[in-house]
Amino acid sequence: MNRNYNYLIGNQFAKGNEPNQTSFKKGLTPWNKGKKGTHFSPATEFKKGQEPLNHLPVGTILQRTSRKSGTRNWIKIAEPSKWELYAQYVWKQHYGFLIVGDVTHHLNGFRLDDRIENIIAFPRSDHPIFHNKWWLKELTQEQLGFYRNRYTLERNRQQGLL
Repeated sequence: MNRNYNYLIGNQFAKGNEPNQTSFKKGLTPWNKGKKGTHFSPATEFKKGQEPLNHLPVGTILQRTSRKSGTRNWIKIAEPSKWELYAQYVWKQHYGFLIVGDVTHHLNGFRLDDRIENIIAFPRSDHPIFHNKWWLKELTQEQLGFYRNRYTLERNRQQGLL
């Protein structure tokens, strides 16, 4: 069965006819040549250097939700868009630094409780031990002391006291 699909190709009504009076002829330059775009209302258009409506100042704390880690607090620490986990920020404010490769862990398991008493930092390699298949393993006082003393020793080492 042969069908004729010529009606689908281009404008068949204009084939063989003269173009209408409003179309561009060869040699004519269009009115918008060299322009970047039409500006019908330049007074209300975006201007460079204008602060967006959703801009947040430094120090803003937001709660972000992800599928992997749930809801966490984030703080804006610098412009234009530098964010940090609030638990890490609190730890750095208290101890001055976070050892490379360490993660912050919430002792009570509630990720929005970012008090310094509830946060401990330890190596990423030790972190899965405290999140086993039976949920949260409690840290003993000896373990808490050991992980917190790492930061005291590291600070003394950086200051040249050790």
